[in-house]
Amino acid sequence: METMSGLNRMFVNVESDRFPVDFVGIFLLDPSTAPGGHDYQRVRAELAARIPTIPVFTRRCVAAPFGAGHQQWVTEPNFSIDRHLKHLGAPAPYDLSALCELTVSLLDEPLKRDRPLWEMYYVDGLADGSAAILFRMHHACIDGVGLTEVLAELFDSEPLAADPHLTAANVVGERVPSQSEMLVRSLPDQLLTPARLAYRGVPVAWAVGRSLLARVVSSSHGPDPDHTAVKGGGSDTAPSQADRTARSLFNRAVKSPKRSVAVTSVPIADIKQIQKRFGVTFNDVVLAVTSAAVADYLRGRDDLPAQPLRVASPVNIRDGAAESAGGNYFTLMMVPIRSDVADPVQRLKAIAAMAGRNKPARTGENLTRRQATGAVVNSVARLIDVIPGTAWAGLAHLLNSSSAEAVPTVANYLVSNVPGPKRKLYVAGAELTHVYGRAMVGIGIGLLIHCISYADTLDFGFTALAELVPDPDKIARGVHHHLSALLAAGDPDDQLSASRSRGCRRKTVAADVPPTPITESAV
Repeated sequence: METMSGLNRMFVNVESDRFPVDFVGIFLLDPSTAPGGHDYQRVRAELAARIPTIPVFTRRCVAAPFGAGHQQWVTEPNFSIDRHLKHLGAPAPYDLSALCELTVSLLDEPLKRDRPLWEMYYVDGLADGSAAILFRMHHACIDGVGLTEVLAELFDSEPLAADPHLTAANVVGERVPSQSEMLVRSLPDQLLTPARLAYRGVPVAWAVGRSLLARVVSSSHGPDPDHTAVKGGGSDTAPSQADRTARSLFNRAVKSPKRSVAVTSVPIADIKQIQKRFGVTFNDVVLAVTSAAVADYLRGRDDLPAQPLRVASPVNIRDGAAESAGGNYFTLMMVPIRSDVADPVQRLKAIAAMAGRNKPARTGENLTRRQATGAVVNSVARLIDVIPGTAWAGLAHLLNSSSAEAVPTVANYLVSNVPGPKRKLYVAGAELTHVYGRAMVGIGIGLLIHCISYADTLDFGFTALAELVPDPDKIARGVHHHLSALLAAGDPDDQLSASRSRGCRRKTVAADVPPTPITESAV
């Protein structure tokens, strides 16, 4: 057995029947590339040979009763791929919108805890001849960067022919301890938890106290002179990181946990062109176009707060000692968004300046990862490791109740930008053409924009609480509009970039809204 990390336990314990803490990958496949043909039986045979060899797929969570102690990972002794992998025919209208709808209607309950926390559906019968895999996994098992490692292990780098000698791999499982045994095992944790909470809670209280004091001092002395001034639409002073986050449409309580989903894609070359032209980062461009689209959406609903919106963006802090292709190793970067800046280039530069100020510093031998950012985040991360399950259960009850609106808003929405595989992957010979994501929402934040770079495209998934955002496809279309504006900006004679953006086939698809056919983005 292996003790789960504090962040992984948090994801398990704050989950409720209303708000599953998971994510779904919508993997589109082109069966025409498969030598010798492609079907469910071939997919099952190849996955049965590989999945049992990857630990993240074969371990399950076990816990002591009454939330005592810390949950443990145990290798499933009765692992069977058929408990996780199913075959479905695509529902009407047999297109990408139908797949999005499946991620809403089919995968809307928490994963079963009596087995490893994942499931997979192979879907065929799409109108254009393509197929898909809907891959769902609990967030306690893996983060975005870990997922890209899993894809590299699970799929091929070229369209191989079927192996007639392929056999299913076996799992060497562990004995699952009884509830009484788990209760006895939890005694050391129960005895040490009060002292650990006190020891690790003091730095958090100190860091929070210093932050509050700094906020008071900053307010009494006026704006921070070190903040970057950006002209072009509104105040010339960038918002302070210490400013309180305004509650927005995305932070309101809902009666229904039903989600809405939209997906779209843009060429990575377009993002890099803007990145190079204006001397910003890839992520700066992503934040600029998504935040502008979100601001437009709120403005159209007459619901854009006067204060800057704040976006939370996960940042990888995985290092060589981290568990391969599993677990969660990230911190959050908070970026205030200047929605009052009308000019697209000035808005991009304002976001780049704020992101640069708040981005975690690089660390490690090759400066390939980032460290947790700030005293508060570092201290909270250490505190999370010792919080008992009973405390998490109480927090989950609070966050899923009407009292949640009394809790201060940390961020208005999330944008997760994950670097994915740089080359095409193949599933049982079929080319993986797109990797869209349907993410978890709820518990105070009702919109999450998931981006993953894959080969030559950046695939976006927009997941929202349908009661708050029934039409996330409008935000998706806004991304194309603002990307086109940046491509056309700065060099009026560069008509090629703008026309390529307008002419590129970019599909925007929504689910959980009134039936809408796949449409070409009108940008």
